[in-house]
Amino acid sequence: MKHSTTTSTADGLNRRDALLLTVLASAVSLAGCGGGGGAGNGASGAGAVAGVSSGGTGSFSTGPISGFGSIIVGGIRFDDSKASSIVDIDDGDRDLRNQLKLGMLVRVKGTPKNGINADAETIEVRSELLGPVESIDTNNQQLKVLGQTVNVTATTFFEDGLAGLASLALNDIVEVHGFVDPLNNVITATRIERELLSNVKAFKLQGTISAFDGAARTFKIGALAISFATPIDLPGGLVLANGLLVRLQLAVTLLTGTRKALKIRLVEAEIAERDEAEIEGTITAFTSTNKFGVNGQPVDASGAAVPSGLKLGDRVEVDGSLVKGILVARQVKLESENDTLKFELHGKVSSLNASAKTLVLREVTVDFSTAEFSNGFPASLIVGANIEVKGTTVASTAGSIVKATRISFE
Repeated sequence: MKHSTTTSTADGLNRRDALLLTVLASAVSLAGCGGGGGAGNGASGAGAVAGVSSGGTGSFSTGPISGFGSIIVGGIRFDDSKASSIVDIDDGDRDLRNQLKLGMLVRVKGTPKNGINADAETIEVRSELLGPVESIDTNNQQLKVLGQTVNVTATTFFEDGLAGLASLALNDIVEVHGFVDPLNNVITATRIERELLSNVKAFKLQGTISAFDGAARTFKIGALAISFATPIDLPGGLVLANGLLVRLQLAVTLLTGTRKALKIRLVEAEIAERDEAEIEGTITAFTSTNKFGVNGQPVDASGAAVPSGLKLGDRVEVDGSLVKGILVARQVKLESENDTLKFELHGKVSSLNASAKTLVLREVTVDFSTAEFSNGFPASLIVGANIEVKGTTVASTAGSIVKATRISFE
């Protein structure tokens, strides 16, 4: 996907943002009165007909990368070699084909699925938080970054060189991929990386606006005070208000106890129609169990089986079709941050340490000491062997690795 050049309020709305706001306004019009605050963040439309197939073709999936071969998102194996663009939505057009990592949050548009396979057309990488570490709580496995609480779980993948929270220090700059709970301003991390401040042009943050003060031109995201005094990159049609779910770019320098916003955008809903769509994320707006929003995407669950007690802040996986900017759900599943994320790797062994019972596959270290084998034996493991690895993540002194539960020779 190519990014158009953004413009300030004075210059008006760029074409991409204008299209987004127009479509989202239509979705909200379909929805009637939605909960949780503004276009792109509200509940689904009553006008969306449950069970109706999308007029568009192809697939859409958003969630953490859980495997390679090419990339696996939501259980679908997307061939990224066919993608026309792989970009970071905050940093602009950069080819990230060789920089996709386990646990990164991505949005993938693809061709129609063939079983569990599809070709990726475009891939967008989107981390939720980038900033300095303000506190570390190893007992509760939590960080504070830019006033937000970051929960580290058994499924959080740390980059090479980070042996969990113990490897981090105050004021380290970290980038966090994960699921944002707007009710409690908590991010459940799926991946954590450490960055050099010299390489960071702006900090970033996703969350829900509170304590909005139009006269002072300030608001809060969690505990962080933010100033949006001009000049600022803000779409002309975007009206800031409490409850709005936004993505921010912030100045790296502290300004009188606040952070200065450089750029503010709505958390984007997907507007392209897709026959098959799957979203994993947090309920960010809630009207009823039939009408809610996940990561800013309106959902119509009136024709789906929905878990009882569903509420704002719950983590869910929704499967259905994208119709007129609304995800018409076929199935809604409730997930827990304690659920074990299964990782899956396919490819050729690039290195092997037989005595330590580790191997490297697609730049990921795999511990196969307790793995079950099929279509072969441990002795069959050699450099160049084509295998499939299924397992979970565990911490190591060199960073997170995959603990294999099963290895199959292909």
